[in-house]
Amino acid sequence: MNPLDKLDRQELLWLAGILKDACRERLEKNLVSQEFESRLYQRGPVEGRLDPRPFLKAWEPRYRKFLEVASELQAALESQDAQAMAESLRAQFSARSAISRHGPGMAARGRRSRSG
Repeated sequence: MNPLDKLDRQELLWLAGILKDACRERLEKNLVSQEFESRLYQRGPVEGRLDPRPFLKAWEPRYRKFLEVASELQAALESQDAQAMAESLRAQFSARSAISRHGPGMAARGRRSRSG
């Protein structure tokens, strides 16, 4: 069963808003952490501690992308096409769930192994 089927249009809209807010908060936290680490490392490396700056910088574009997608999702749900968008999300989730449960090409591999 698709978990998005449990939500009506308004609940999907709220969920998209929550996702957008969470993505924005995560990006802001990442930027603050980068600034803190840069100031900390101006004094030199911290003994016995790995430098988290490359990791923080690697995740920043991902957080920006997630925020952009969440914002677009919320805008689409707020538009006149909200019902169509909700149905599209449900259909896509259902298709992905079926693939992850059975895996792509599982049926073909199963047929080959039985006939061999």
